[in-house]
Amino acid sequence: MKRSDNRRSFVHYLPVYGCWSTGIIYVAIGVIAVLSFLRVRKGGADESSLLAILNDHVAGKILFWVILSGTVCYVAWRIFESIKDPYSYGKGLKGIALRSGIAMSTIPDALLAMSAVRILMGTGNIRTDGRPVELRQMVGELLQKTSGDVAIVAIGVVIFLSALVQFFYGITNGYKERLDIGHLSRDMKWLTHFLAWIGYGARGVILGIIGFFFIKAGLMKSSGYVVNTDKAFDFIGDHVGHLYFILLAIGTTGYGLFMFILGWFYDPDKD
Repeated sequence: MKRSDNRRSFVHYLPVYGCWSTGIIYVAIGVIAVLSFLRVRKGGADESSLLAILNDHVAGKILFWVILSGTVCYVAWRIFESIKDPYSYGKGLKGIALRSGIAMSTIPDALLAMSAVRILMGTGNIRTDGRPVELRQMVGELLQKTSGDVAIVAIGVVIFLSALVQFFYGITNGYKERLDIGHLSRDMKWLTHFLAWIGYGARGVILGIIGFFFIKAGLMKSSGYVVNTDKAFDFIGDHVGHLYFILLAIGTTGYGLFMFILGWFYDPDKD
């Protein structure tokens, strides 16, 4: 891969580190989901809960900081990407829409970083068992405000649309422009695409469920409907079937593995 100057070489490390930290998160969540299904542990298959679990152990604190710093790096890269436009999306209507989507995609990562800060400060009621207590409290407080229900529905719509984007991104191979894997073997290419397909599919399902219940919480004016990743897994297991729960866990783990590959072979521009 060509690198024309030191600045570009430095910026390239931001998405690499960010992808790897994301990979750690979702491989761990997929494994925790399977352990919960096997009743080895009770819940915790959620991004914020994972950080709370890690923060409870000395060795885990190291991984906690790896994930937090990697998440911040990834947010910084996506903002840089939306402003500098290294993939030449342009300033037309489509280009602006794509770059705006890139900027909006930083929201989940930014929220994860905020959760990590609250855990460090001891101000967040984030549980290690995956129960969305803090999230429901925040939604409950928002519902007490004028037009709070409208805001909750709007958040749900944005999350649901992001789920559709995940499906679209996987189906259309939109991730390919960020991958420099032309030199890999055919089997390795196939594995990379397979992990991307099942990974983006799983993320789409989870975000779709979360978005749907945010919309329901706003319409019903009740925070009790709000779910996080852990409860999205439970919804699939309880109402769709155990097989689909396992497939969703495998897909989530696949997403994490794909992010490791994406980080290793990340192409920061169209060179």
